[in-house]
Amino acid sequence: MLIYSDENLEVIHRPGSSPYLLVTFNEMEIQANGSRYWGQRFCEKADLSALGFISRRPNWFPAASVVKAVEAAAPILKAAPERILYGHSQGGYAALRYRRRFNATTAIAFCPQVSIDPRSVPYDNRFLRHFSPELHANMGISPDQASGRAFIFYDPFHAIDRRHAERIAALQAETHLVPVHMTGHGTVRVFTGTERALSLIAACRSNDRAGLGALARAARTDAPMRPYQIAVAAMPRHPAWADRINARFGERFAPMERVNFLYHRANRHIGDGDILAARDLLEAALSLLPGDPAIKHRLKELDARILRERKVASAS
Repeated sequence: MLIYSDENLEVIHRPGSSPYLLVTFNEMEIQANGSRYWGQRFCEKADLSALGFISRRPNWFPAASVVKAVEAAAPILKAAPERILYGHSQGGYAALRYRRRFNATTAIAFCPQVSIDPRSVPYDNRFLRHFSPELHANMGISPDQASGRAFIFYDPFHAIDRRHAERIAALQAETHLVPVHMTGHGTVRVFTGTERALSLIAACRSNDRAGLGALARAARTDAPMRPYQIAVAAMPRHPAWADRINARFGERFAPMERVNFLYHRANRHIGDGDILAARDLLEAALSLLPGDPAIKHRLKELDARILRERKVASAS
């Protein structure tokens, strides 16, 4: 049932039989449509009591809208003595920023950002196009927002996500880092499935650190993105190893993983001076993602370089 809606977000309530209320916040890839929320299928399968906060666009849940939505949900929140916040990326940010606003007992965040304000995070330009000074004034996660315990799941090999996670843990009390190696920015996806997700929530509720570590190790072993992440991590120092992984597992990469591997491997070839091999890889990437402006621009730069070098060679 839709209980709140404004220009920035919607809130949907699902009654259930769980002893806790699960408050979910969506990642930027899905947006509000009046009836859906992030984690909906999981909540329905497990019959969880849920409040789904879902943004109308990638807006990192502006505070003014969240305050009004929490007021609208006050009777539901008051009836739930245990409140668990749950989200990925922009949703993970919200789960941590609004811990105190919900008086949360537990917050579970996957690959969150401490902020998307470029003044605060000059090392991360992934979400710069979504930053609005009007919406996001003073948006950074801060110590006074903490409540209960929080757990941040992230890939330590993803340098930007690691930096965000470590900054948040240093700012907020009772915030624990749970590394899930070689999962990239998609860490949440290795915990899909009703049984695994319920096990994760149970371990966080009971503060079972050993259980969380074991669960993270099992999840990363089965992670479908693991070969791709290992190949990308190996590329800067061990490109031949990355090539072997690609030769063995490349057909299993997701479409965008395949494109990204080819693009980054081409850039490594350029750095090594092998521009013809780089061009072949960029052509392959463009065939998988026709019209992509970044790949087309890189190819244009490379063709100009090849032409210059051929002119120099013919003149000498």
